[in-house]
Amino acid sequence: MNHKKPISLFLILIMVVSMMSVTGFAETENALYVSPNGSDTAAGTIDAPLATLTGAKEKAKSLSGAVTVYFREGSYTFDSTVAFTSADKADVTYQAYPGEAVTFTAGTPYTGFAEDTVNGVRALKKDVGGADFNVLFSAERALTRPRYPENGYLLVKSVDDADILNPEVTENFHHAFAAMTVEPKEVPAFKNSGDVLIRILHYWKDEMVTIKSYNAATGKLYFSRPTSMEVRKDDRYFFENVFEALNEPGEWYLDKSDGTLWYIPFEGESAADLTLWGSDVETMITVDGVNGIAFENIVFRGNGFHIPRGNTERDLSSQAAYDATPCLSFEHANNCRVTNCEFRDIAACAVYCGKAVTDARVANCYFENIGAQAVFIRGENVPVDDPNVTKNIVVTNNHVNGFGREFFNAVGVLVIHANSVEVSHNEIHDGYYTAVSCGWVWGYAYNVTNHCRITDNLIYNIGQGWLSDMGGIYMLGVQPGTVLSGNVIHNVAADPGQGGYGGWGVYLDEGSSQMTVEKNLVYACGSDSYHLHYGADNVIRNNIFALSAESQIRVVSRYEEHKTADFTNNIILTGGKTPVFSHMTDAKAFTAEGNVLWDVSSGKKVYVTPGGDYQNAMSLATAQRKGLIGNNVVADPQFADPLAFDFTLAETSPAIRNGFEPWDYSEAGTVAGTEIGIGRQGGTTAYNASAAAQTMRGSRERFAFFKTIVNRMAATAKKLLAVFGIKTKNC
Repeated sequence: MNHKKPISLFLILIMVVSMMSVTGFAETENALYVSPNGSDTAAGTIDAPLATLTGAKEKAKSLSGAVTVYFREGSYTFDSTVAFTSADKADVTYQAYPGEAVTFTAGTPYTGFAEDTVNGVRALKKDVGGADFNVLFSAERALTRPRYPENGYLLVKSVDDADILNPEVTENFHHAFAAMTVEPKEVPAFKNSGDVLIRILHYWKDEMVTIKSYNAATGKLYFSRPTSMEVRKDDRYFFENVFEALNEPGEWYLDKSDGTLWYIPFEGESAADLTLWGSDVETMITVDGVNGIAFENIVFRGNGFHIPRGNTERDLSSQAAYDATPCLSFEHANNCRVTNCEFRDIAACAVYCGKAVTDARVANCYFENIGAQAVFIRGENVPVDDPNVTKNIVVTNNHVNGFGREFFNAVGVLVIHANSVEVSHNEIHDGYYTAVSCGWVWGYAYNVTNHCRITDNLIYNIGQGWLSDMGGIYMLGVQPGTVLSGNVIHNVAADPGQGGYGGWGVYLDEGSSQMTVEKNLVYACGSDSYHLHYGADNVIRNNIFALSAESQIRVVSRYEEHKTADFTNNIILTGGKTPVFSHMTDAKAFTAEGNVLWDVSSGKKVYVTPGGDYQNAMSLATAQRKGLIGNNVVADPQFADPLAFDFTLAETSPAIRNGFEPWDYSEAGTVAGTEIGIGRQGGTTAYNASAAAQTMRGSRERFAFFKTIVNRMAATAKKLLAVFGIKTKNC
């Protein structure tokens, strides 16, 4: 009888060992531990942990096989970049210890503030010596530098051709300017004027230059370096880092002339217990030449950025902030992963996959208040079989909540010269420029970027009236095998001023060719739901393009002697007689057959326009008679409530009878039942959340024409104005 006792004990021992193996906490040779209270001279065990990421990567070199490094709860501060190279151990996962909060930060803490007043309000100040940083944050939030004017913007009074530094350039918008003239009465004398940043908003970027000199009598203002683009009369601009405007809670100013940090506290904050973090370290981690490096369940929060000044170089980040410095960078590496991490208050680019990165994955991450791109993939335009190609990268199930906050022209997820990239099931919103961009070869030249999939993303509140020439999704170049599918895109809004243009939903720019755009819902954009600049042989099918302000489909902007696209089985819903098709330059440029067309205000009276002359739009019947467009179905598609942006399609819809294939819009965005970042639930945002009507963008003439049309429709005015209301938007 006694023989059962040792057997039971043996089984219990097996169960305990098995549980330890499953949870990964067994003391094995392939696990290391790091703690804020550890020491890099320690053994790296759970009882004798290391202290830093650097210590862990060095200790990992002595281990064989795959290694997991667990970080215990706390904050780990980087005072310089941690660089992984080919000398480091491959196949190492760096992750938070389960159930514990781990933060990587590049911030230097500042305490010991003193009470004072500034500009008539309560302030706290601290002597920081010769510190130089552009980023400050508290435990709760990122803090802001004061700007002038405090709301809205100023307008450039005039420019002088004599201030163009490269007049030989034929494209005016690429002219570099050394100066502009402002209205003297609008610009006060600034303390430390050389530290004041000028933001000029124009075209598809924001200039960031500082003041070299200013003549208060004439209003002539010289820049510290040339602008990257033409400055024009009436361009919008404002100033940042202005001491005289320091007066709102959460604002701060670093006076470099005497080494004083000023801060306007929120109610309840006191000098005695305040800690603020200032950062000038831009890149926390680089991985170059080592494979299988992964980061999991870690919060990356707070790093710095620098703007060059006092030199003759052109402005940085002239296109999509492509040279913004990353926080976490990978190059010459494969099988790298970033999963269930959070990136908050990142000054520039969050995650970068560069040259010769293959089989990488950024998944289930949360990005908030990102200065430039959330994810930036940038390789070289080399053959697909070249050893330096960047390919097979997946960016999936991430939530990007605010991007381009420092570099307004940044793209949420930017893909340049990379092959077979998947961007799927991401929720991307609240940026001042494009959400997803892929391609970056202008025209019809060789493009390594092909066979990419941009699918099931939820994209909204893009542009917000700041810049021009943008898309919810923005494509470039010849991309055979590339598919845009299942995306929901709404509320893409460009600069509403006289010089502003181009808030498009799906934007196929120069040379975009051989792409398939299908089963996308695109609506309420400031310009058009779909726009092609020029390209060839694109297939546009089974999409819903609805309720955008200038037209629903802008067929082509530059006509060439070939077919640009075939439009079939799309539902095209408009209102206020806004054209369903515009810029129909020549019937040879496209085919449009079997689409369902409808106007929510005038029903079967749908209109098209051969060019951009919206005041002389023609009826569909006239366009068919002229041979400009093929046979389409004019019928109510039977959406549940399109004026409330509910595009649920009735089973009896004539579009379905016509061959349209419905799909579930709720699948766009992050996936329900998954964890995003640390403890955030995926799939919780409705496909039409935050949807709002857009006003007519572009010229004042088109705006006036649109307003006239709306006013004529008295019978349905109340409903129409809710969707197509005439509004103004201040930046």
